[in-house]
Amino acid sequence: MLKNGFIAVAIIVSALLLHKAAFAAEVVELPKEELAQESVLPVFDKPVSVKNRNVTTAGRWDMDVFYGYAMTEPIANVSKFGIGIYYNTSENHAFGLFFANNASGLSDYARQIERTPATPLDLSKAPMPKNTIMGDYNLKAFYGKMSVTKSLVLNTVLFGSGSVGVVQYEHKTYPAVAIGLGQKFYFNRNWAMRFDMRLYANQGPVPFLAGSKMHNGTARPSYSEFSERVLFSTNLDIGLSYLF
Repeated sequence: MLKNGFIAVAIIVSALLLHKAAFAAEVVELPKEELAQESVLPVFDKPVSVKNRNVTTAGRWDMDVFYGYAMTEPIANVSKFGIGIYYNTSENHAFGLFFANNASGLSDYARQIERTPATPLDLSKAPMPKNTIMGDYNLKAFYGKMSVTKSLVLNTVLFGSGSVGVVQYEHKTYPAVAIGLGQKFYFNRNWAMRFDMRLYANQGPVPFLAGSKMHNGTARPSYSEFSERVLFSTNLDIGLSYLF
């Protein structure tokens, strides 16, 4: 038993000595001048190409053609085609005008309603939007570069937009406003893909009437019979832009 006691004491003493040695080994002192005193920026092989703009827009014109998709339109055709022109007063601001022409016909949702046996409606009797003309202001908030491959770099511009104009229906023209967010992806110094997401608000006709006036086989109601209210719609525009 005494022998076992000595063995236990020896193990404890050895553990304490090893712990002390290990603890001492963890304390590493370095000269103060070798320690980092502040953060540093990453170093690039070609810093000039990182800082410089590949695409400059100040004092230049933009010409756009686009396809628009009305994401929240219940009755009218959701497609539109348009053209826009902008002048870039600086690298931060651009002012322009765009025109969009709505495709004729009804949306898929409206055609589904018409095919329902319980609701024999003719929704084409409702007044439909025809054209949109708006002045547009773009605030270019961010310019950047995105590397897709080692040999292809896309220059990008993120911008907000605010628009004022009119929406023309078959029988009447209504004032309209819109706000949005857009992005341009430049393939080179002239050509770019442009994406715009806009929320429109305009006074317009409600495309439904009470009773049987919208049913198949009945006379087309007068446009004055449709009530009016503020309408909201969300549009996604995808187009091609050329910088002159």
